[in-house]
Amino acid sequence: MTFSATDAAFEGFRMVRRHPLAMVFWAGLYLLVFAAFFGAFGASLANILASTETMQGTEPSPADLEGLSATYLGLFALVAPLGLVLSAVLNAAVARAVVRPQEKAFGYLRLGMDELRVLAVTVVMAVIFGVGTMILFTLIGICAGLAAVVNVGLAWLVGIVLGLGATAALVWIMVRLSLAVPTTVAERRISLFDTFGLTKGHALSLLGMGVIAFIMSILVGMLMGVVALPLTMTTGGIEQLAALEGSSNIDVLSAAWPAIAAFVVVNAIVSALQLAVLYAPFSAAYLGLKGLPQEA
Repeated sequence: MTFSATDAAFEGFRMVRRHPLAMVFWAGLYLLVFAAFFGAFGASLANILASTETMQGTEPSPADLEGLSATYLGLFALVAPLGLVLSAVLNAAVARAVVRPQEKAFGYLRLGMDELRVLAVTVVMAVIFGVGTMILFTLIGICAGLAAVVNVGLAWLVGIVLGLGATAALVWIMVRLSLAVPTTVAERRISLFDTFGLTKGHALSLLGMGVIAFIMSILVGMLMGVVALPLTMTTGGIEQLAALEGSSNIDVLSAAWPAIAAFVVVNAIVSALQLAVLYAPFSAAYLGLKGLPQEA
């Protein structure tokens, strides 16, 4: 098979053109999730915004930082599981739209074995990167500490060189595992380390493709932000929630519903577009390297 990194990098834009209805379904799912988030955690978000605004331009005390961190961590612990499930469902939908385009019902959204397998792969990759990062940078800290006994300048040099090496290693692993989700969806099985063979000799091309897709997704977000700016200015923006510190969820929704509604709608559309632009290229790369999956 032939694989063109530059061609694959723009697969997301072709997907938007080929499957516009899928974008509607994905944006609709994002909209429901964002609306549920504000309905459940609007008061917590208002408290976080208020605390952050209060700390700007001042030297926050340890107690202030501790309180803000506790609020953040508590909110993250509640939202993270939902985020993982949402990510699995949407990532599987993107891959399905590329590798199994005939399964177009409901915007390629499903909740079945494909999603469970993608969730498992996503969690394992997150653990690999998290543990790998912790181990590598702990070792760097130890090496830099030992070098500091000899010379502080040497410690900085050791830290920078090893830090760059560790970052390169993590990026390399990320690239070699980058086709795990499309492979898992295409072959209907958990496929993680199999992608090392599939990506062999193509790491630099895949890295370049990923960088292009990332830049394109940022540009899409910036463009949509400019388009939505009049609506954001009219409704006052989500920052006004800071003035509602201490209010209940119902009071926050009642007082700031226009700004919340505008934020939810705009970000649902932007998120759906960025999802396609950022993740579809990796499924296109799978097709370019391996071809259409063989159905059993």
